[in-house]
Amino acid sequence: MGFKDWLGRVAPATPQTGPADAPARTSGEPIRLKGRRFSLDRDRMFDIEMTGKLEALFRVPRDARDDLWKSRFFDAAWTASIELPDQPAFVGPDGFPYLRINVPSPGPFDSQCLGNLAPACLENLTGAALFTSPDEPPENAEYVLSLGHIDSLLTFDSPDGDPVDVAEAIGEQDPSYFSVEKAPNGERLRVEKEHVVFTGLPSREFLPSAQARALHRHLAEGWGLADPRVSLIADPHLKPTRSLVIGRNGRSSSQKRSSGP
Repeated sequence: MGFKDWLGRVAPATPQTGPADAPARTSGEPIRLKGRRFSLDRDRMFDIEMTGKLEALFRVPRDARDDLWKSRFFDAAWTASIELPDQPAFVGPDGFPYLRINVPSPGPFDSQCLGNLAPACLENLTGAALFTSPDEPPENAEYVLSLGHIDSLLTFDSPDGDPVDVAEAIGEQDPSYFSVEKAPNGERLRVEKEHVVFTGLPSREFLPSAQARALHRHLAEGWGLADPRVSLIADPHLKPTRSLVIGRNGRSSSQKRSSGP
């Protein structure tokens, strides 16, 4: 799929003009605030100086990329002038689609910008993966932004997700209720003490429409589920208290809400 095909009929981003006390999103649209860190103001985009900072950040060894590195990365990546290949869309090793973004080589190039592309990523249910070279294979991406990351940047002005969940996630799980086991893709919780939990349907604020559609497509096409179902579980002893529950072949797996998928 070429870039123009990928963009389809998605309109380019426009400068934000909404009031500082704009209401919370209720229809899957980004909150538009003045003074945002991750603004949709095109006057702040396509910054070649940020391209240099992004290139320098990618020279830092992966095992030395701490929280400060992450903060600097998002600031640079959002406004840096970057380059897209002729065929920018690809399916990552995790089975989700991504938009390939390359740090440009010296010389002329057609400039693009992650901040400018972010609304189109939501429309196309596509994450973004950044590379230092057009020849790098997908598994060598320097940084991968899930669709949830992009939604979080637009909605909460942060890559970390809903501030409510971020605040609740601080600290360790209560060992009297859960034991924590390391798993290949994170942690696995084992319930150690019987207690009451609540289940229901996730709201559009908790599971935005773009992420819901992407998750449904992944469960149907990637997992091969004929009738994918997702529920919300609320457990006052969990950190955070809200999680998604995905049914698979008669069994359920719990997934905390972060900035994915």
